[in-house]
Amino acid sequence: MAKIPLTGKHKGASASAGVPRRAAPSRGVPRYAGVLILTALVFSCATRNEVYRDIDANVARDAYTDALSIINKRHSAIYPKKNKVLLHLDKGILEHYAGNYKNSSADLEAADELIERYFAKSITQSATSFIANDNVKDYAGEEYENIYLNVFNALNYYHAGKFDDALVEIRRVNEKLLQLEDKYAKAIEKAKKADEKYGRGVKSGERARFNNSALARYLGALLYRADGRQDDARIDFAAIETAYKTAPNVYPFSCAEAFKAKGEPGYETGPELQIPRGKARLNVIAFTGLGPYKEEENTIIPLPLPAPNNFARIALPRLVNRPSSVSRVSVSVSGAGNAAFNLDLLEDLGLAAAETFKASYGLTVVKTSMRSIIKQTVGAGLAGAAEEQGGSALGLLVGIATTIANTASEQADTRISRYLPRYAFAGGINLDPGEYTVRISFTGGNIQEKTIKVKAGALNLIEAFYLH
Repeated sequence: MAKIPLTGKHKGASASAGVPRRAAPSRGVPRYAGVLILTALVFSCATRNEVYRDIDANVARDAYTDALSIINKRHSAIYPKKNKVLLHLDKGILEHYAGNYKNSSADLEAADELIERYFAKSITQSATSFIANDNVKDYAGEEYENIYLNVFNALNYYHAGKFDDALVEIRRVNEKLLQLEDKYAKAIEKAKKADEKYGRGVKSGERARFNNSALARYLGALLYRADGRQDDARIDFAAIETAYKTAPNVYPFSCAEAFKAKGEPGYETGPELQIPRGKARLNVIAFTGLGPYKEEENTIIPLPLPAPNNFARIALPRLVNRPSSVSRVSVSVSGAGNAAFNLDLLEDLGLAAAETFKASYGLTVVKTSMRSIIKQTVGAGLAGAAEEQGGSALGLLVGIATTIANTASEQADTRISRYLPRYAFAGGINLDPGEYTVRISFTGGNIQEKTIKVKAGALNLIEAFYLH
């Protein structure tokens, strides 16, 4: 269990004003005691990191098919029933890396459907999670997972030659981002009000400033360009620049010239729309690193109750970004003279995850705070009843037992998909139509070669993955 920092003094605390110091004896004591004993037996359903060890090892050596084989053989042990969304997300992303685009689409679409269903269902599961913790609920996904699954499904459809379906997925991303701020607006307001009463140093919700994904807009622009819809492509390139300006937490880096709607002085369009007649455009997207994981962060809220029920432990999830060893990706094209170019950083998915995490965090804070406080209030009532019935020693014993039970049952929901990438780099070059061998070089010496037949008037897109 993580070390619990004390964030306030017990004296003068007002976190639960109006709570009686001792409850009167009640015939309901055994019933409530049973509930508290049950909470002590409810341990976190969050999947332990060690169960992913063999899968992680295969991902680290780019053996995505072997990683999938482990999941398929042991999925029931690795992904409990309440983690179906994680199963489909992890499988869908790994299948994409492995080039199993049809299977990837099936899993990502299943995850998309379950996320929508479980988000609505979470309201009916609130009573259960209020007794124990959020891990008893079906995992409904983080918002960044909900967004990027459509990005990767768009890429699946591109590889399958289904451009219309790919564009539908991109539009889904844009719709989800536009709805994100309003989705949790009421929850955030409740969290802010509750923080005034219960917060004691716990941050409540903040509004997420993320309305456009540069990665999604870039893919949309490329698809529109290949379909001959230059105006739509230009609109999406312009939206990339808007994203960089309006979401500084997600895009603390400058927008590369290659991603702009307008080119250098004298050019009405950006580089991606300046394709000479008879030439073909080769585009490369490279995904590097791995997305964030969650860890539990504990805080103590002092309460105006008799010891040992005079504090509540608040266990909240915290996103932790995983570092990447890749800082540069370069591309060279054999058979095209000395054609070479560097890819530019397009999107930091880890920063997008952190920003969208803000949207739901307020709801998590208020539910967790209130749940823990109510448990300790009930525990104090049980201890008071026990003291009146059997003396101070029995009251103290019950107080200790209920505090231990309540503290043990508070577990942060640290579930999250493991194999989404951290960074997206992108770029392109104009070539004569023909077949080429493309070398993609990553920081650290990793080199990947891919062969592609580049056609004029088409989307010639290569993906590369180096998740380090």
